Amino acid sequence: MKWSSVLFAAALAVVIAAPVQASLDDDGPVSVSLFTPVQIIDAEDSVYGLRLNLIYGRNKDVVGLDVGLFNVTTGDFAGYGLGLFNYTRGDVYGVHEGIVNWARSDVYGAQAGLANYTAGALLGVQVGVFNCVDTLDGFQLGLINRTHTATGVQLGLINWTRYLDGLQIGLLNVVSGREHFRFMPILNGSW
Repeated sequence: MKWSSVLFAAALAVVIAAPVQASLDDDGPVSVSLFTPVQIIDAEDSVYGLRLNLIYGRNKDVVGLDVGLFNVTTGDFAGYGLGLFNYTRGDVYGVHEGIVNWARSDVYGAQAGLANYTAGALLGVQVGVFNCVDTLDGFQLGLINRTHTATGVQLGLINWTRYLDGLQIGLLNVVSGREHFRFMPILNGSW
């Protein structure tokens, strides 16, 4: 990725996150962390602007650009996150890119990595080797895509959902909540 792309993404993340920023405690614009608790902004406080986690960083809410190895947000995240492991306990508004992206609530935007997991609803896109979300309203692209409820498109080697309102394209497509045609090769649809 070019630095111009990273700077553009950072600027875009701050603009997108501006409405969310007003609701934060405004605890600090920049945080650098070696590992929690060795960091500029305390783990219980929020960061708006830039968070750089050299090894492991944890904060309440993060708005803006989040870069590091292990990025942990115990509240909501809004912006662009790039790391090996991105974890958010609250909602995600924006993009998480990493080896593992894990959101324990809802995602409004995108997750891109080897493994993407959203415990709540995803309104947007998941791209990875393994994608898992409770409620999809958007698009999944991966080798294995798993949802409970899918509204949109699943494109992958194996696509699995309980309820489908959309399209599955892949070698094996499963809609386990159906009475008939639960398993379909190549193409499966339901509206």
